[in-house]
Amino acid sequence: MYEQLLNQISSFNFSDTISQYIDMLAGIVNDYLSSTDNLRLVSVFLMITALIMFLLLIIFIYIKSVITSFRKNKTANNYETDDIFDEEDALELSKIIENQEKELELEKELQKELELALADRDKKDKQNKKNEKEKEEEKEEENKLKQIEIKKNEESKKNKKKRATVDLDWQKGKVITKENTDSTQINSELLSYHQQNVQLSDLTGLVVDMIARGVDDLKIAQTIMYRNNYISSEEDVLHMVEAIKEFIDMCRNNKFESIIKEHNLPSEEIVLYHLAEGDSSLALFLLEKNMDYTIDEAEAQKNETKKVLIFENIAKSAILFGNLAAINDIHLATGSFELAVETEPHNVVAWSRLADMYSKAQSENNAIGAYQNVLNLADENINPREVANANKNLSQHFYAQGNSLQAAKLYNSSKQFYDSLGINRRLDKQECDIVDIIEQNHKNEIVFTVQKLLSSGQGKGFSFD
Repeated sequence: MYEQLLNQISSFNFSDTISQYIDMLAGIVNDYLSSTDNLRLVSVFLMITALIMFLLLIIFIYIKSVITSFRKNKTANNYETDDIFDEEDALELSKIIENQEKELELEKELQKELELALADRDKKDKQNKKNEKEKEEEKEEENKLKQIEIKKNEESKKNKKKRATVDLDWQKGKVITKENTDSTQINSELLSYHQQNVQLSDLTGLVVDMIARGVDDLKIAQTIMYRNNYISSEEDVLHMVEAIKEFIDMCRNNKFESIIKEHNLPSEEIVLYHLAEGDSSLALFLLEKNMDYTIDEAEAQKNETKKVLIFENIAKSAILFGNLAAINDIHLATGSFELAVETEPHNVVAWSRLADMYSKAQSENNAIGAYQNVLNLADENINPREVANANKNLSQHFYAQGNSLQAAKLYNSSKQFYDSLGINRRLDKQECDIVDIIEQNHKNEIVFTVQKLLSSGQGKGFSFD
C-alpha cells in the first residue's frame, strides 16, 4: 500500500501544474494591479507566494529523492537475498525435506512393527491359554486314567474267585474235579447253564446264544462288555467272541471228526455245551490235537515254501487256542501265544496277545517288550486294534514312571480308536431288557441252541438295531 502511494506521488507532474497556476495567478494579478495603489501590496504578495512555491518545490524534490533511494535499497536487498540463497542452500533444503519424508516413512514402519508385535503378543497369549487348557485336560485325563485303574483293581479283587479245575479222562469220556474225585458220567446237570457273576468264563454261554441268533460280532462284544461291567479289556472281549465263533465254525465244518473218533471223545455237541457253560477244556483238547497233526505235517514237508505256510497256519491255531484258554487259564494261554510267536515271529496279533498275558501275570518287563514289538511290527492301517491295545497298556507304564504327558497321549489315542469302533457304547434300556430275556431263556434253550448251530450252520437273524 505504501509503495503504491509513493509510485503515484513520484509519477505526478508537479512542475506543469504549478506553472499553470502561476500563469493564472499572474493574469489575475495583472488585472488586479492595473491600478497603481495596489502594486506594492501585490509585489509583496507575489514574493511571499514565490517563496512558498519555492519551499514546496524543495519539499517535493526531497520526497522524490527519498522515494528513489528507497527503491534502490529495496532492489539491492533483493539482489543480496538472491545471492544468499544459492544452489547449495537449495540442495540442503531438499535434503532436509527428504530426511523429513524418510522420518515419516520410518515412523509408519515403526507403527506397523508395533502393531505386528502387539498382534504377535496377543497370538502368543492365546496359544499360552490354549496350552494351559490342554495341560488341564491332560491332567483330567490322567486323573480319569488313575481312577479307572483303581476301579479296575478294586473290581478285579472283588470279583476274583477260585474256580474248580476240570480234567477229562479222554479215553472214557469222564469228568474229574478237585472237589469230587469220583468219576461222573457226563449228564444234563453238568451241561446246565449258570449265570453266577460277571467273569468272562460265565459269559461264554451268552456269546454262543447270541451267535446262534445271528447277532453281529460288535454287538455281542458290546453286550459282553456291559455284562462284564467293563472290567475286562476290549481286546480280551473281542478275541473271546472271535475265538468262540471260529471254534463253532470249525465244529460246523467237521474239522475235529477224526480226532473225536480216534480218542473216543464226546461229540462236538457236548463240547459246545461245555464251552457254553464256561468250561473250555474239551475245546482246547480238540484244538491241541489238531495243532499236533499240523506240526507233524510241517515236519514231514520238504518244500520250504509249503512248510512256511503250514507254520503260519500253526500260529493261527495257536492264537485261537490261546484266546480260548485265556478265558480260564492265563498261563496256558501264555504258552500258546509263545508258540505262535515262535512259529511266526512277525505275527502282530500273537505278540499283542502274548503281551496281554504277560501283563495279566504281572511280568512287566516282558509285557513292555512285547508291546514295543507290536508297535515296531504293526502297520497302523492293517493292525489298528493291536496298536490301540499297545498304546493303552503302555500308557499305564508311562503313568507309573511319572511320564504323565506321554501316558495321556497314548491313552487318548487308544480311547479314540475304541470309541470309533463302538465297543464301549452303553446299551440302552431296550437292549438291556433283550439281554435279560436271552439269559433267562438260555437255560431252557441251550440244547436247541447248540443243535441249531451244528445242524443249520446259521442262526436265525437277530439284531438290536
